[in-house]
Amino acid sequence: MRDRREVGGSLDRRWFAVAMVVAVAVVVSATFVLWDRYARRAGPTNAGTNCPAVVKSRRHEPLAAIGVRRVTLIGDSIMYQPSCAIADSLAGVGVETYRHAVSGTGLLNGAVDWVAATKALLRAEKPDVVVAIFVGNYAPPFVPDAAGHPIGPDTPQFFSAWQRRAAQLSREVRAAGARLYWVSPPPMIMPVFTHAARLFDGYRKLGDHILNSGAVLAGDHGGEVLTKSTCGRRRAIRTSIDGGVHLTDDGARIYGQQIAHDLTADLGLLVTPRPC
Repeated sequence: MRDRREVGGSLDRRWFAVAMVVAVAVVVSATFVLWDRYARRAGPTNAGTNCPAVVKSRRHEPLAAIGVRRVTLIGDSIMYQPSCAIADSLAGVGVETYRHAVSGTGLLNGAVDWVAATKALLRAEKPDVVVAIFVGNYAPPFVPDAAGHPIGPDTPQFFSAWQRRAAQLSREVRAAGARLYWVSPPPMIMPVFTHAARLFDGYRKLGDHILNSGAVLAGDHGGEVLTKSTCGRRRAIRTSIDGGVHLTDDGARIYGQQIAHDLTADLGLLVTPRPC
């Protein structure tokens, strides 16, 4: 009959061996995750703006975008331009993306009532996440205040009214059980859009999620630049015909890939590659 101490010692050694295997697996997994999050770079291929309105996922990555399978993109032209690059990156980790950005629109007026439209999209698409970019489009006819007087752009009344609409949008997304991510805009120096950063500061106060992805298109000192080194070459990232407001294909690619990377970094362990 075997001695109990011998049996106990044998079991202890087996458990120790199992523990060592698990520990090694954890270290290897952690190393892989760190490499995946910080080392991988996306290629220079531009997704353009002609991708489908619904971009299907290509595969499922269990450690990426945990609990998120559907993402809805909303916003103006600064969302429209990188939306295909965002969708292409997210498709690679198992996320389906719905694109609904409309150029020239804003939260106060324009061709789309974004609070009502988002409520309808939430019902139809049932996204897990909504990603929004609104830089402040506001054109005549201006919306009236409580006394019926038009609210001028860049006035205290404008910023208050815009923030109230952003809060309404936030409440709709939360009521649907989804998460809202506000994305920072690229730096903008054109006078009509210098309020974009201030509006984004307002979004920060709503208690939603924030992606500071706009910084990827900034210069060394955080300001607007027209060109940037990408994938080993210097490329134009902002258009010159409109004062640098909009993005070139390379600028849209960089911005979109960074948005997808930042979003997946917040959602899971594995992430989409950063722009080169």
